Amino acid sequence: MTASPGARPRDAIHERFLIASLAFGLLGGFTLAITLPVEVILGRADASWVAHAQVHGHMQVVGFAGLFVVGMAFRLAPRFGGRPAMALPWATTPVFALLVLGLLARSIGQPVAEVPVFAAIAVVGLVAELAGSALFAAMLLTTLWAAIRRLEAHAILLGSASLGLVVQALLGAWWIGGAMLDARMLVATSDDRVLLHLQLFGFLLPAILGVGMRSFPTFFGRKPPGAVAGGAVAATWLAGIALWSGAETSMAVAGGRPWLLAGLGQALTGASILVAIVSFGPWRKASRLAAASKGLAWAIHPAVLWLAATGVVLTGTAVQALLDGTLVAPLTLDAVRHVFVVGVVTLAIIAMAQLILPEFASERLVRHPGGWRGPFFGAAISLAALLRGVLPLAGLGGTERWWAMAIAGSLAWVALIVFATLLWRASRAHRAYLQRIERFRSNELPVR
Repeated sequence: MTASPGARPRDAIHERFLIASLAFGLLGGFTLAITLPVEVILGRADASWVAHAQVHGHMQVVGFAGLFVVGMAFRLAPRFGGRPAMALPWATTPVFALLVLGLLARSIGQPVAEVPVFAAIAVVGLVAELAGSALFAAMLLTTLWAAIRRLEAHAILLGSASLGLVVQALLGAWWIGGAMLDARMLVATSDDRVLLHLQLFGFLLPAILGVGMRSFPTFFGRKPPGAVAGGAVAATWLAGIALWSGAETSMAVAGGRPWLLAGLGQALTGASILVAIVSFGPWRKASRLAAASKGLAWAIHPAVLWLAATGVVLTGTAVQALLDGTLVAPLTLDAVRHVFVVGVVTLAIIAMAQLILPEFASERLVRHPGGWRGPFFGAAISLAALLRGVLPLAGLGGTERWWAMAIAGSLAWVALIVFATLLWRASRAHRAYLQRIERFRSNELPVR
């Protein structure tokens, strides 16, 4: 039986999530990463600027990166869980609609939440995001359940990532919804910091570690992490995120300065990254990839180096804070967060998409990918991470710091435009390939 014309193939479900992801990144997250620093340089920062900065973080992490992770889960999770397809397939369209609606509604409503109708729009968006996150978690956990019961680390990490998405959405509905209902456009800084922390290190980090532990050994001819190594990564991350998130949530809700729990949690989270890299680090040539794919794998190396830098700085600053009996400075954590989201998440998205997506696989059947891709993306995104994260971490201040942020946003925006163009071209090649297959089948001709 063949699909009817216009029907969406089951393995193309990820496309809608990727398109939405790129739209949120290009039209929202990365654009604001350029305009917000410029507004500070021009002296135009006010309460509306802060509201847009909070929206920028959410669009970048949950909109751009989050939708991409969810879309890729539809391709990878069945394979990781030993199933033919995602469980609860009826929830696919509701998950997409609820997440996109939630992101759009909050982005539109929060900056003008002093107007009741826009406050209501933002609240609707928060509820929609929570519902979409919960449905996705149910799909992913059910799909991975057999592997989770076997205590496979990659499945535990991926399943935990979906729960992190739910927890941040629940807290967001509580804290941000309360602010919107009080006609306040700004979320408390302590609340926003907890949400970003959960989104980055409670959702995106375990997703990256889980995929890396399962995929990188395959790409680079390494022995897959054993039960001990995998269990150490999962256990260290779980302990770290529980302590760190618990301490930060306690500070946001009840005040106080639980520096010991926060420091221990941050140190363990950083340590889990370093243990994971030792277990899957791509330090060999991409020996198990086809010749046409090996150049694309080049960009994975700098992504892992930035991941290592994230682990080292998280662990090092946490240990120093523990010795001093204090909390890690907010500006330090902001710099580390941007090193992670730019240097690791953005670069990993671009690199892994070109290696895994069927659109790029079909493209490689008809043309060899240009050798410039891996070096270009690796260099452009790495420079953006250096300007946005490392230089502020090193003490760059004043107007120069804001110019560095704007340039970093511009570099990342250009890289994403190039990637989106490549994906569009590859999608056209993929559709043409599928149409040729369909014509062969319709004419009952052999496919060679």
